Amino acid sequence: MRFDLATLSLLGALQALLLAPLLLVATRAYTGRARTSLRIWGTVLLLQSLGWLLAALRGQVSDWWSIVLANGVLIVSYAETARALRLLLGVPQRRAWLAAIGLAAWLGIAWFGIVQPDYRTRVCIAAALVGCYLAMLLWPLRHALRSGGSTAQRVMLLVLAGAAVAWCLRLRELATVPQVGLLLATPANVVNMVYGTLEPVFASLGFLLMYNEAAQAELRRLARTDPLTGMLNRLALDEEGQRLFGGGDALAALMLDADHFKAINDRFGHAVGDHVLAALANGIAALLRPGDVLGRAGGEEFLLLLPRSDLASAIALAEVLRAHVATMSLELDRQVQPITVSIGVAVRTPDDRDMAGLVRRADRALYQAKHAGRNRVVAADALVA
Repeated sequence: MRFDLATLSLLGALQALLLAPLLLVATRAYTGRARTSLRIWGTVLLLQSLGWLLAALRGQVSDWWSIVLANGVLIVSYAETARALRLLLGVPQRRAWLAAIGLAAWLGIAWFGIVQPDYRTRVCIAAALVGCYLAMLLWPLRHALRSGGSTAQRVMLLVLAGAAVAWCLRLRELATVPQVGLLLATPANVVNMVYGTLEPVFASLGFLLMYNEAAQAELRRLARTDPLTGMLNRLALDEEGQRLFGGGDALAALMLDADHFKAINDRFGHAVGDHVLAALANGIAALLRPGDVLGRAGGEEFLLLLPRSDLASAIALAEVLRAHVATMSLELDRQVQPITVSIGVAVRTPDDRDMAGLVRRADRALYQAKHAGRNRVVAADALVA
């Protein structure tokens, strides 16, 4: 079977040209960095379309067009591919590095394309460029190879691995075949051109899968997050509580309540009250240990779960939190307003059948702290006697 590589190149150009507007229209409702990265991706497809078109005209137009300009356009598309994916992954884009590597490669290709024509050297330079860009993409994707890693990122890894294999085959053939040109239908050139034609589709699929996975993760995060404080909401607290309770280890629950919070709302308004709750949550979170779980139980109440904690250590931490909050005088409407918390503490006992029972005992201890004058810590287990 005889392959016309110029025709394959033109098909690649047409495919990328058609895919770009479809992708941009289908994803115009996206927001944030996903929308920005998809816009970059649309530009990448347009640039690849132009690059493949110019490459297909090799021998019919000036080398300035089919070598220098074509490679320049493709290099920019590769750099923008790396930038778009790194943006979607939430890692630094390294634009200066991408630009420096691309410019150096383009100058080398231009020199060995016009001044001192040498096809083999041009391919080696292009391979080095692709290798650098692939490394900048593979590194942030490496976590996908771990157990439970991202499926979408694994798809993208396969796409990138395919590109690397195609380039390796091309370099290997280049070292053994005396006469090789871009449009000469050698086995490696055919593989490279066919894969290059299909790669925009594969990469776009992987890109959309990665976006969808990130969007689903964000939706799950929002469903578990209290919008006011940024801490876990009651649903997430219940899930975490069941997980910790089911582990069978020592577990303590602290119920915290802002003292006289209704008076703050009545005096300064609910917007100021919201600010107080957010500041309180951040102040408490700053003193927690890794593994401790903090969330907003509702209103001005917070629930803190302390895994592997006995009664003494739970009370000690509760006292630290109470004292710390008492130093957090806030300026509200140009007035310094002190703030205190009451805390109820309970630890898991053999009589606790579920997490709800442990939390109820902490809540009863909180009520006792309020009744005793507020700004204090009361342990439920101390009340049992």
